[in-house]
Amino acid sequence: MDLPKRPCLLAFCRHTPRFDEAFRAELRGLGTPLFAFAPESGIVFGADDEPRDVGPRPELWRAHGAGKAALTVVLLDEKHRVRLRRDAPEAEATLLAAIREAGRSVRAGPRGIGRRELLVNSLAVALGAAVLQACASSRPAPDAKPAGATADLIDVALVVNGVERRLRVEPRVVLLDALRENLGLTGAKKGCDMGQCGACTVLADGQRVNSCLKLVAQLEGARITTIEGLARGGELHPMQQAFLQQDALQCGYCTPGQILSAVALLQEGKPKDDDDIRERMCGNLCRCGAYPNIVAAIRDVAGRA
Repeated sequence: MDLPKRPCLLAFCRHTPRFDEAFRAELRGLGTPLFAFAPESGIVFGADDEPRDVGPRPELWRAHGAGKAALTVVLLDEKHRVRLRRDAPEAEATLLAAIREAGRSVRAGPRGIGRRELLVNSLAVALGAAVLQACASSRPAPDAKPAGATADLIDVALVVNGVERRLRVEPRVVLLDALRENLGLTGAKKGCDMGQCGACTVLADGQRVNSCLKLVAQLEGARITTIEGLARGGELHPMQQAFLQQDALQCGYCTPGQILSAVALLQEGKPKDDDDIRERMCGNLCRCGAYPNIVAAIRDVAGRA
């Protein structure tokens, strides 16, 4: 097996790791492959591809001195030079925390810095912090809660895309994070995180909301619709079809929020004209400038409604 000539992450775990959709979503956001090895197996997770079996690769275990800790993480640059090596007493939780932190660093990085350089630096910082936190958490703090005590979590039941979902989360968790990290629904995008861009727009009981500002605790029993639940039986929603026909997107990052906002707009009332569409869609921003085609798509569906 040849490693790709790009930054990649090697994770050696004592037991076969379990990576759910939330983990894969974070990895896709980071854009780097992860090679996860257990003593009897090995899987590569690409940024966009399905997981692929690559075997346990004992020679890599020997080369990196892995196996003494529950998790050994090795970060390689594009020339396969070791840029970071860390051991941790935990596996999936530590690695997921590191990937999330690295992803945030990459997305927030200043212009003018190469993605590879930023990726390596941010992963190094994130993994180092995550491992230190894991090691600290393995020692009981002086004011730690007694054994068996639970964290201050709340139970919330939602109906997401027609399916009842039960969550146990911290009271501060917003809907956007719950959808992406707890339920693996990554169609709602994290843009400004301040309710200004509309990339995270979803429908709550038929009303469009900025999911980055809405606490899950406020939504007990609510019916949530995301872009993943808009199509029915493999048939696109008319608004989705119109966006494709009118070429109302370029990069596509804002498109899920644009489509859901447009669906709600028509439910609120038929627009009078193009200016009315623009006014009522002003909470959804498009960096690519596809506004004329977005207006055309909404006008098309409104005309057929």
